[in-house]
Amino acid sequence: MPVIVNSEEMITRRGAGWTEITLADAQIIGAPAMVVRRWIFEPGARGPELVQGDVDPLLYVIRGSGLALVDGQEFQLDGESVLWLEPGEHYCFIGGSDGLEILQGYAPGA
Repeated sequence: MPVIVNSEEMITRRGAGWTEITLADAQIIGAPAMVVRRWIFEPGARGPELVQGDVDPLLYVIRGSGLALVDGQEFQLDGESVLWLEPGEHYCFIGGSDGLEILQGYAPGA
């Protein structure tokens, strides 16, 4: 059965120049089928330091540009770039001159 998630059901977390919006997860859709987050970074904003869990997420650049810092290495991100991460990697994002918007999705581990 289809599930529609309205904006008031989404979970928003903010930091200095960045916003994380959880669009779907087990709490929101009532099933552990998928986790989807939207990350928005203002120009020059550095997001939180994160550690990738036990799944491989796909991160898609919706708009803008910036950097992904993964285990101390810099990776340039531009519009429509796709980044895959492996379990255990440490990462964060930095918004470029026009900001950065990323869609992150993964299926949680069993």
